[in-house]
Amino acid sequence: MRRFALHLFLVCLLALSLPAAAKDRVWVVMSGEDGVYAETATVLRNELEGEATLKFGVPAKLLDTQEAPPTLIVTVGTVAFDTTHKWLSERYAIWGHVPVLATLLPRSAYDARVAEVVRSGRVMSAVVLDQPIGRQMALIKRVLPNWLRVGVLMGPQTRLLLPQLEQQARLRDLRLVASPAVDSFEQTYPALKGVFESADVLLALPDQLLYNSSSLQNILLASYRARVPLVAFSPAYVKAGALMAVYTTPTQVAFHTAGVVRGWLAGRGLPPVQPPREFDVVVNTAVANSLGLRIDGAAQIVEDLRRDEARQ
Repeated sequence: MRRFALHLFLVCLLALSLPAAAKDRVWVVMSGEDGVYAETATVLRNELEGEATLKFGVPAKLLDTQEAPPTLIVTVGTVAFDTTHKWLSERYAIWGHVPVLATLLPRSAYDARVAEVVRSGRVMSAVVLDQPIGRQMALIKRVLPNWLRVGVLMGPQTRLLLPQLEQQARLRDLRLVASPAVDSFEQTYPALKGVFESADVLLALPDQLLYNSSSLQNILLASYRARVPLVAFSPAYVKAGALMAVYTTPTQVAFHTAGVVRGWLAGRGLPPVQPPREFDVVVNTAVANSLGLRIDGAAQIVEDLRRDEARQ
């Protein structure tokens, strides 16, 4: 018995003397240190602590280093993504192999760098903020089942989505009413007027030329006068007067991102660019009442949309 105890003691002592297995080093480069960036950092830290060696910071602090490259870089926000991409490109000989996972940014910001990334051979992916077109069409079909004509303004970024818009509308027996191409601010309102003449509802998609702080109130006012409600991509737009929106919170994006990182740590690699998995819906009841609409609660709508997606 004494010999067994001595043997067990020696085994434990040997185990303690062996070096711990090296963990992957993950840098999280953030566009800022407060607000949604701090919120995202908290989720990533809580979800990934113990699975990798994590380091957080804004580009000016984190990237100004003489350290060896990490095994993965996660960027949070557009500024962090752009700055990190430029920084890595200037140091390609040493840092060219480091994969990058971008998050909390629109798809357009990610796509703007795709050609450069392909040429460099860098492994890169993203969890973007943009909702899938099918989810937005499903929201319209669920809440406004008799409003079948969906209008869309075709700006520089939006027109790239035209094939998806047509396909997803057709799958739900909706008809897409697309404006002519809008290439300048001056063309926005004539195009909007044309859409209002033929559409039951206007679907807003992220396009800086079309939907920005300068144009939003005028578009909402025109929508109200034409009695063609706006389905938006942001809760702020709903608060300002849009009928409803499907959107994803920074916390939901952060949990999704943590799952992608966890998969990468397990050896599954980075997946293709992913839209947000989780989402919420918000409805402006005052606008709904002004249109004579009775709309279910947001929680019920979300549950129905999730059930619809699970069947696909």
